[in-house]
Amino acid sequence: MVDKTVYDWEVMNDNKPIWLRAPKEVEQEDYNQFYKSFSKDTEEPMAHVHFSAEGEVTFRSILYVPKSAPHDLYQDYGKTTDNIKMYVKRVFITDDFEEMMPKYLSFIKGVVDSDDLP
Repeated sequence: MVDKTVYDWEVMNDNKPIWLRAPKEVEQEDYNQFYKSFSKDTEEPMAHVHFSAEGEVTFRSILYVPKSAPHDLYQDYGKTTDNIKMYVKRVFITDDFEEMMPKYLSFIKGVVDSDDLP
């Protein structure tokens, strides 16, 4: 008699990422918790925008405006920041948004997820 090993896959997390859900399905508390978890900020954000764009490149995004300005906002004006994370099909690609965001908006934090690479 031969023993046969069978592997069975089990889904550990069936929740969709917050930026893939419709904005009507997401509560304000969910937005605040997500912001605090990925930005490592203790305060809630002042404002957020949750949107999707379609065209040559289709993407979904959540962008946040922090309640208070970073302490080194003016001293580190020319330095690169990693406040916006880019994902492609929910896989982290980069946090280098230097060419896509103006330097005066370097305090904006958020997530951008695309279905294809631009």
